[in-house]
Amino acid sequence: MSKIAVYAGHGGTDFGAISNGLYEKDINLELLLALTSELRRRGYEVINNRTTDVNRNLGADIRRANSQDVDAVVELHVNSNMGIPGSGTETYYSVTGKGKELAEAIQTNLVALGFRDRGIKVLPNIFGGDYLGIIRETEAPAVLVETFFLNNPQDLSLYDPQKIALEIADAIGELYPVTSLKDDQIAKIQTTLNTLYEAGLVVDGIYGPRTKRALIKGLQRELNTQFNAGLLVDGIFGPKTKNALVNVRRGARGNITYLIQSALYILGYDVIPDKIFGVKTERAVRSFQQENGLNVSGEATREMQNKLFSSI
Repeated sequence: MSKIAVYAGHGGTDFGAISNGLYEKDINLELLLALTSELRRRGYEVINNRTTDVNRNLGADIRRANSQDVDAVVELHVNSNMGIPGSGTETYYSVTGKGKELAEAIQTNLVALGFRDRGIKVLPNIFGGDYLGIIRETEAPAVLVETFFLNNPQDLSLYDPQKIALEIADAIGELYPVTSLKDDQIAKIQTTLNTLYEAGLVVDGIYGPRTKRALIKGLQRELNTQFNAGLLVDGIFGPKTKNALVNVRRGARGNITYLIQSALYILGYDVIPDKIFGVKTERAVRSFQQENGLNVSGEATREMQNKLFSSI
């Protein structure tokens, strides 16, 4: 499984660019969450530097990427300038050429959305190395994307985090394809859903909309059977299903635990679905909670499951 670091620039007390009441730090985070979700949906393992509005620590971000042996680093920003607004997208890469192909792929795809092409660029320091620390210090190829100009109304009208995430994910896929589209554990999940709920899935080991729908249907059936929730079993994770969720904690055993484990696995967390809420599952739950700005309790609370099943 390919591993990508997706980082959001600025955060917390560092607002970044500001224009018309919009803060760059918030746009960067919105892009990070959209791209992370899309990459995980495609089967990538993704690490982030922040998933909420907190201060970022560049040194810690660099160490995180290096210690986790990522394949590439993508840091997300938006631009701004004084005077007449600039426009367009530009992508920075290393002066040594490291990451150039990734920068080219991302730049090409973002320009296709309608943003003016400002090109791929290097930003050297006085010593001839990279000025940008995230590019200079990370061992994996790293790029910094200045997606568009926050102070340009035309650029802002083109802003769609989901579309941008799709284009960047496609660019990453060109150079860092998922090791294998077929995942044996996904195949096992599909088989189990067929056995438990007569889901009628093709057991191909590829996670997609039909498998997601079957997971939600399974959850709805369990909530009906175990808790008389009275839900329509339609595979849609709507308000009634969200309200019917129940807290699940360490020591729990059964099908709801299995469905939670399956969703965590699909999103790239280190857990094997076995219907037993043990130490490894609790660790995965804690990781998910921390990365999504939730209370890190280790218990699969209703709030946590709401976010979890909304993300798959």
